[in-house]
Amino acid sequence: MILAAGYGKRMGNLTSNLPKCLLPLGGSTLLDMLLIKLANEGMERIVINLHHQGEKIKKHLEHSTYRNPKILFSKEENILGTGGGIALAERFFENETILVINSDVLTDMYVGEFFSFHPRKQSIASMAVFPSQNNNDYSLVLLDDAYNVRGFLGKGQAVPTNLKTGIFTGYQILTPEARAYLHPRFSSVITDFYQPAIQKGQEIGAFLHSGTWIDLGTREQYSEVNEKINSGELRIRDFSGN
Repeated sequence: MILAAGYGKRMGNLTSNLPKCLLPLGGSTLLDMLLIKLANEGMERIVINLHHQGEKIKKHLEHSTYRNPKILFSKEENILGTGGGIALAERFFENETILVINSDVLTDMYVGEFFSFHPRKQSIASMAVFPSQNNNDYSLVLLDDAYNVRGFLGKGQAVPTNLKTGIFTGYQILTPEARAYLHPRFSSVITDFYQPAIQKGQEIGAFLHSGTWIDLGTREQYSEVNEKINSGELRIRDFSGN
């Protein structure tokens, strides 16, 4: 599932008439790069949730040449956040364990390795984490020595010395048991699933990705990455697998 329903408010006027995932990037779009990546890694079925300018996303994909993977849409009449959006799309998942991806990140992470990692941990969910102690710009994920998720640290809070930390990459694997925590109402997957599950002692595995991970959540970040792609400092194929 690709989460693409958000308003993209931190992008300023760039998303006034365009959803964030369709912003141009090196002759492509964020969404196209992500779909190519997932197709190259063998994904056969992808659900995309829609709200803000959702019809433009549908129209863009209807006029594309994608035939595989199969693309399905989960339309949200009212925006539901990460937790509610996943819950509303449950009818598409057929009791499967699923990969959920934020549509505003670029990474060279190989999804196949992430999927191979998940059953080894035998956890209710797995979260891909970029090792970091940057708690000025990000809330951090707290990890123990066995690389299980133990909690979350707000921006600016003191980093504990007895735990490892990292940034949630926007890539997660959720079992049906994990998704049972979620309901189709406005909510966050962090507050409605991860935090209650951790409090109950359920194991959440942390898959460390120390390669390239780029957050495109703000206008400044997007502009910087676009410049690097146009100058050749970054290559689109590093993120799409082409």
